[in-house]
Amino acid sequence: MRLNEFGKKARLLRMELDLALKQMADAMKMSSAHLSALEYGDKKLNEDHIEAAVCFFAQYGVAKPVLDELREAGAKSIESVNTKEMSADARAMVYAFARKLQENGKPPAAINNWLKDRK
Repeated sequence: MRLNEFGKKARLLRMELDLALKQMADAMKMSSAHLSALEYGDKKLNEDHIEAAVCFFAQYGVAKPVLDELREAGAKSIESVNTKEMSADARAMVYAFARKLQENGKPPAAINNWLKDRK
């Protein structure tokens, strides 16, 4: 399992501030296990979670630009696609498609044609 973007940023901030996961979880009114699951993408992250994390770090004096980075990381994590229950072939296709989009900024013509044909 790998941390999602929100988890990476939150964990880094906790380490920099020498804060425990439990401290953050308590402040967010959830269990440590639930917060950990949010950070790994095993539980669904939402805007309320992100804002609760921002409020937690704000009370420790974290600068606004850093809090904005945490919000952005949270937004990226919400946009993530859960591939856990997909077949290996389906996951490979999702990853290949995502890499192509990152490289070119738009889907290849074959994918556009496939999408048009499905409508």
